Amino acid sequence: MNARTYVRQNAREVLQGLKARFPVYHLSNIFFRDIQYGIQSLLEEKGMKVRYPEAERLAGEFVEHFERLQIFVPIDEQTWVVRLEEFKTPTVQKTPSKPAADRPAAPSTPRPSPETAQTSVKQS
Repeated sequence: MNARTYVRQNAREVLQGLKARFPVYHLSNIFFRDIQYGIQSLLEEKGMKVRYPEAERLAGEFVEHFERLQIFVPIDEQTWVVRLEEFKTPTVQKTPSKPAADRPAAPSTPRPSPETAQTSVKQS
């Protein structure tokens, strides 16, 4: 199987591979060079040598495919927003803080009174 066929037939797998290499999340930006280098290294892992111009062409076709599916929304010629719910980052549930009555009091250090502070300055 040649590189072009592999990328076309396994576009979702390639996208998952990009996610493993770069921070690709739902509503995050993805850049053309990241896509290009990601595809090139994925193909090399599969034993397919790809030169720079071919990797660039494959990245262009890959982007066009995901633009048609409206998964990549263009921002400019080199940047897209990824719109793929399955790439959503998991939300972190915050635990509610304990009410003030349940929390131990913070240790406080006594502040010197103004008279004490003045006398200690005069004595020095």
